[in-house]
Amino acid sequence: MKKANLALVLVRLFIAPLLLTSCAVIPTSPGNLLPVVEIQINNTASNHDDYGSTASYTTCRARVTNFAKFGGGNNFPGGVPVELRNPGASSNLVFSTVGGGAAGSASVFVTLPENGGWFTFFVKGTVTNPVDKTANVEMSTAGPPYDEVVLARKAMMIPPGALPIPAAPPRPRVEIEVGSVATLDDYIAWYPVSCRIRWANGAAPSVLNITLQNMAATDRLRFANSSLAGGATATNATLPLTLNGDGTWVSFYLAGNFASPSVNDKDAVMEVIDASTSLLLSREGVMVRIRKNANNLTTPERDRYLEALKKLDLTYNDYIDFVKTHSRDSTGAGGSIVSHRQAHSGSAFLPWHRAFILHIERLLQAADPSVALPYWKFDVNAPNLFTPDFLGSNSAGNIATLAAGNPIVTWTLPGEGVAVGIQRKTPYGDGGHPTVATEAATLGLGSPGFSYASFKTMESSEHNPAHSTSGATNPTTGAPLPGASWIGGSPAIATRDPLFFSLHCNVDRLWAKWQWLRTRYTITDVAVYDLQGSHAAPAAGVAAPVFTQNVNGQITANRTLGQYADDSMWPWDNVTGGVGTAGRPDIAILTPFPITLGGILPFAKPTVKSVIDYITITSTSPGLGLGFGYDDFFPY
Repeated sequence: MKKANLALVLVRLFIAPLLLTSCAVIPTSPGNLLPVVEIQINNTASNHDDYGSTASYTTCRARVTNFAKFGGGNNFPGGVPVELRNPGASSNLVFSTVGGGAAGSASVFVTLPENGGWFTFFVKGTVTNPVDKTANVEMSTAGPPYDEVVLARKAMMIPPGALPIPAAPPRPRVEIEVGSVATLDDYIAWYPVSCRIRWANGAAPSVLNITLQNMAATDRLRFANSSLAGGATATNATLPLTLNGDGTWVSFYLAGNFASPSVNDKDAVMEVIDASTSLLLSREGVMVRIRKNANNLTTPERDRYLEALKKLDLTYNDYIDFVKTHSRDSTGAGGSIVSHRQAHSGSAFLPWHRAFILHIERLLQAADPSVALPYWKFDVNAPNLFTPDFLGSNSAGNIATLAAGNPIVTWTLPGEGVAVGIQRKTPYGDGGHPTVATEAATLGLGSPGFSYASFKTMESSEHNPAHSTSGATNPTTGAPLPGASWIGGSPAIATRDPLFFSLHCNVDRLWAKWQWLRTRYTITDVAVYDLQGSHAAPAAGVAAPVFTQNVNGQITANRTLGQYADDSMWPWDNVTGGVGTAGRPDIAILTPFPITLGGILPFAKPTVKSVIDYITITSTSPGLGLGFGYDDFFPY
């Protein structure tokens, strides 16, 4: 291996995890460092004993691993107040701080020590689990300034009979880390994620030959060894490895199996098999978390998404910040041409909205790590999306009908001066779709050269009609409708409707699919992105900055600050004010971009080019992606 490539491998395998644990922030409060938490079942780092009982308590412990502040002191003075509980509607476990004969409760509130010391707690099953990794210990923040943010989910099992891995006779113990010792980065997509494994109770010079494989009836994972080449992903159903008795770590890569993305958290289970005895040594539960067609979600997937939306709206009070950012400045819902041009009618339309929806997705995952944005495939009917149990059906008026039990039935937009609920009445009803170009036509834009300059016209041919034909105007006369659908109204109010994010998730899917079909990932290639260079120094042959509008106020040319590949993007760069083509809005609410434990990219102040190669497929060694993939294509 060349020295340069070896250096990149070392960065991705060892340095990147350290950066993530030291830079990850609370997504809903990006000025605050994320407490990185390790949880152990039965007080061991190995998963061989991650089993409990309905008859007695199992001893567990948790600690903050990034407690030490650079330069001295603690990152979390006074400790970290947390709640231990079951995730979502689950009730597999009860918790106690004393164990023994205590009754236990559905959740307990405790404080993790500020110095990284272990806090002991106890769990007991309420029911047995037929499948391993079905029960989950969830830990969330408790109390201000950032309440209800999930810090960890540790999977375990309450077996109905004998332990899957018997305590005696003892077997070799192995420890596995997917990304890091924490669990918030145990969420993978189609691109490879760096992992490592070691023999914890061996002795040199002995070696242990093992095989990594999927647990029976799952087959959600694929494996590769540390020699995986750049631009590739893990594709092996099994992987043989040799572990040294001295306990040194052995690196490997993990990715999702395109044929079988996850449905529930921790339902992708990796097994470690002793190659010499065929005995099971360990199991590790992760999730292949993929953006899926909203019309095809299972009921639990749908409900988890809605619960996360509700928390983002009513607990975090953060949804309104996205409304106040899209095509707005401090003047409010009247809209702002300077704000509008950051994200529309220019080359950055696709990159800007990729960052915008990724930002909200990371906040939704702070509420529930198992959630991914669903996309609305708006060139075909989506009857399961427009129901009272999902994003609402048409009513006699212009407020969508939501079921009483729908988590977002009290959809609230503080400061907007609008009623509770979602203002939407689509002319195509609940079983139709907007009048837009077909997916095939959109993906064929610019044939035969397939340049970005041609593809970006999908903003007007595909995206704009998806909005405007969803209830903004009379479909016969074209006249504005009174009380028009938010989603079909001006860009300054379209984000009020959570359907906006599924619409733009589909726009992003189309771009990602086009990138795959046309091999458009190299960020310095004008065929991949046309405005190379920066606003201050456009690349050779690239047009200079300009901004023009016609007599109706419509943008006719938009090469302003934030449109060129090397430009940082507002609002995340926190650059405001200015004049001419360098002008920015006078506010920047969504800043900085949240760095999570599962993804340092696209960094706190993303540039246009930082979101183009979203799977870092052009890297010379397997790289870090942006944390998402789509269910209908495999980009390798």
